[in-house]
Amino acid sequence: MNIGIVGTGAMGQIVRESAEQLPQFDKIYSIEPSRRDAFQNFPPVDVIIDFSHPDALNKIYDYVSERKGKTGVVFATTGYSEEDNERIKKLSEIAPVIKSANFSFGIYILKEMIGHVKKVLGDNADIEIIEKHHNQKIDAPSGTALLLAEACDPEHNKEWKFGRKGEGKRENEIGIHSIRGGTIFGEHQIIFAMKDEIVEIHHQAFSKKIFAEGAVKAAIWLEGKKAGMYTLNEVFK
Repeated sequence: MNIGIVGTGAMGQIVRESAEQLPQFDKIYSIEPSRRDAFQNFPPVDVIIDFSHPDALNKIYDYVSERKGKTGVVFATTGYSEEDNERIKKLSEIAPVIKSANFSFGIYILKEMIGHVKKVLGDNADIEIIEKHHNQKIDAPSGTALLLAEACDPEHNKEWKFGRKGEGKRENEIGIHSIRGGTIFGEHQIIFAMKDEIVEIHHQAFSKKIFAEGAVKAAIWLEGKKAGMYTLNEVFK
């Protein structure tokens, strides 16, 4: 299969290195989406992995549309607006798509653990999420923190409170807190605070390679699939 990697920065390079080690890929192309002519004369590929910026979405959409669903897309970028997410959903009507804020196997396991803890605890715990990232990360909270909040509260029955300031009792909410500093790859902590005891689940990334390998695995899985929106649950199960 042929693969196109959108983004030539550090993450794009790591994705390329991961793909080059696997026999499934015949040709690997990298593309810098910020260039005006980014997708002009771009060769046909079976799957695109996007680790760039939300601004690349429209160019990817046009390219995949012209390919009439023959190219799947793995969206690994964060910071999308509601309008962007609607456009991705529309794209999934003509091509196979996987979108996730985090492609590490550890975060997938974390989500599974949260689901089990929630079944046992029900509403008998206060939930807090703390995420830490390097000082160059632009968006806050992280897409992964929002993904974990979704796992904790899939029905959105609670208020998602981003940080705290001032006075007032804790209500029916999930607290989400962001820390930015140094070169932290990514840490996420979920706290289930009950009366007289606490359960904590923690994930720490030590390399960006884990995200690249998960995205490449998703790309291999996506090849040849029908149009639709797929999830990492289907890739990792």
